[in-house]
Amino acid sequence: MTGFARRAAAGLLAAVFGISMLAGCTPNNAAVGDTQSAGDAVAHSMKDRNSLDVAMIGSQDEQTDRLALDAMEAGGLRPVYLPVAGTVDMQDTARQAVEDMAQRMVSIIVISGIDMSGVNHDGWYDTLTTARQAGIPVALLNPIATPTDSTLFAATLTINDRMTDATPLADAVAGIANNDPHDRTILVTTISHGGKQ
Repeated sequence: MTGFARRAAAGLLAAVFGISMLAGCTPNNAAVGDTQSAGDAVAHSMKDRNSLDVAMIGSQDEQTDRLALDAMEAGGLRPVYLPVAGTVDMQDTARQAVEDMAQRMVSIIVISGIDMSGVNHDGWYDTLTTARQAGIPVALLNPIATPTDSTLFAATLTINDRMTDATPLADAVAGIANNDPHDRTILVTTISHGGKQ
């Protein structure tokens, strides 16, 4: 076997191994990060909040996005914010941002104001599939229309600052990123309680 053939074979094996590793990050019949109970939990190493790479994809509601970002920061997270307000096609810009963050292999992607309805459906389906195949959990914050395929997102987070028993947003995001047991639908608050979010 020539040197070129050996290198080509090694490259092919590396590619197959890489694809199989990504497939191993994707659970069967469940979303990445969608752990409902301690029995479902996959063995994992919990990351400290300040070491989690949180990407937040913005929405047209910049004021709510800012509240969410502030709440995550108050709770010890350091989210990267990708705004979409003011762009020609906000849903398309948001999809591109998700794909970029999936390539960067962030710990979790939080999408604010996703709209899976109508013409947006197929594009979002492909984009969320990309994040799933990369093994990245996706949380939908105040979604407009969610995917019918529940394997594409770990949870929906609905902000309700009036509910005294709502989960602090940073706690919910960190829990999903660390694959801790959680509900599929979580009421969250952006209000800091006693300086700890």
